[in-house]
Amino acid sequence: MGKRLILALGCVLIVVIGSGCNPAPPPPPTPTAPIGPQTKQDVLTLVMPAIAPFAAVLALPPGGGSLSEVARTSVMVQLRDAVGKYGNLPFGREALHEVGYKIADMGKQASSQERWRLALACVDAFDILQMESVTVSRLGEKAKTMMEQPTVRVRGFFEDREKGSLYVFLELVNRTTGAVEKVQAREGEEFSGIRLLRVIGRNQKVRVEYLKIPGLIFDVDFEPNN
Repeated sequence: MGKRLILALGCVLIVVIGSGCNPAPPPPPTPTAPIGPQTKQDVLTLVMPAIAPFAAVLALPPGGGSLSEVARTSVMVQLRDAVGKYGNLPFGREALHEVGYKIADMGKQASSQERWRLALACVDAFDILQMESVTVSRLGEKAKTMMEQPTVRVRGFFEDREKGSLYVFLELVNRTTGAVEKVQAREGEEFSGIRLLRVIGRNQKVRVEYLKIPGLIFDVDFEPNN
């Protein structure tokens, strides 16, 4: 009986020792998720919100506002960042091209709505994406020219009966700096790239031509200073 017990204990000890020499293999490593976008759609999802300020301005009613400098700067910074992150990836370049075409369409809409500041911003954004388009290039030239056109305000009239002349008092507001230039002119005279064509009605408005774009004629209502 004693021999059997010793033999059994010996077998248990051998099993325990054998198990300690062959530990169970470790579990397989948990797969890690890929870092960063992996598809064109991923990049589009990340980049498209950057141009939301452009779409917001286009949705405004005529004369309801324009693109602020803060919003413009934000768009440009985000697009430059996107080019740096995704421009070297094949699917990233495809996505950026698609964003560029969207921006080109926005630029055309801005031009048709005469939102020249936004149109010019679209050209700059398009350039950041390193794309080429004759249409967008022409749009940029027109937008820059239009931005140079001052805002014209009619502030008053003076009729010189002795000379038989009617003088118009105007203010020319620089769209970029906000500086105001005061001008006194008669029909047919030119000043700061503007020609005063004629006075309409009983001193109700004036018709002017922007000389940098021949044929671009518009009327300006009389708005006296309050």
